[in-house]
Amino acid sequence: MILSMLMGAALAGAPMPPRPERAMLAEVRRLYRGAGDRLWPGFGKVPLDLVLIGADRETLFCHAAVKGFTDAGRDPLTKCHLQVRPRQLSPDLAAAYPVFPGGQSIAIGYPATLEMSPAYWKATILHEAFHLYQSHLPGYAQAVQAVGRSLGSSDGGWVLNYPFPYADPKVGEAFLAMGEAGLAFLTAPSTEQRLAARTVYVAARETALAQVSADDRLYYEFQVGQEGVARWTELTLARQGDAAMRADALGRWTGLATSLRAIREQGFKTWKRGALYVYGAVEAEMLERSGVDWRQAYRRQPFGLGEQLRRLD
Repeated sequence: MILSMLMGAALAGAPMPPRPERAMLAEVRRLYRGAGDRLWPGFGKVPLDLVLIGADRETLFCHAAVKGFTDAGRDPLTKCHLQVRPRQLSPDLAAAYPVFPGGQSIAIGYPATLEMSPAYWKATILHEAFHLYQSHLPGYAQAVQAVGRSLGSSDGGWVLNYPFPYADPKVGEAFLAMGEAGLAFLTAPSTEQRLAARTVYVAARETALAQVSADDRLYYEFQVGQEGVARWTELTLARQGDAAMRADALGRWTGLATSLRAIREQGFKTWKRGALYVYGAVEAEMLERSGVDWRQAYRRQPFGLGEQLRRLD
């Protein structure tokens, strides 16, 4: 008890996290509330709860009081109330999950620890912020649970460990054909060629998903809706950040095409779930460029990108 009190007193008197990281978080909050809210209705109203994980302690930003944390005052840069505690989480984390009871929070280490540039670190937080947004969508948690039940899982392990047939040669060939159409879409020099590539992609998508089971199709739609759209959102918002973020985002938009080429060269079975994230980001961009209000439909049916794509042609 005495030791706990002494540690709390020491943390309360400790300095705030370094200014560069707090300034980066302030920039993220600006994008989150401005560009994010314009992109996704209500995005900026979801609390951006975040635990910054240092070597020895964790700093909790913009969160109601949590047992075990000590009040550390208000940060003038982020305008967040801060709380601190001795480190309990791994400093190489970068995820959104129920860190505390009552909802999801972002847990992330310092850029240097994660070996991320400042621009990429900020974009990663925006990616995880979209997961917070998803968790606040009406019915989203129930939709995720329904997928898990359909796949015969009673816990969340299926999200990462579902045995999708990545190594099946016929499945791999079909998904690579889909990737080729996605690459043609991303690199098309004209609107007409882009529309033609999208039509080929949608047909190739149907062919690829016809090669797998109903459960596999459900898992594919979940991953492109959950992670693919999160990646698309991250890249879209980063293009509205500072100069370094815009340059990084431009490079990583180009990187989607590079990833599709790498999937072709290295094989679908090598990329596994990572390939689905790329396909999902490409599909979100197809819907965005189509001019339909796909984001409003996504709020109602987050795992229905395929249905939206089919309606385009």
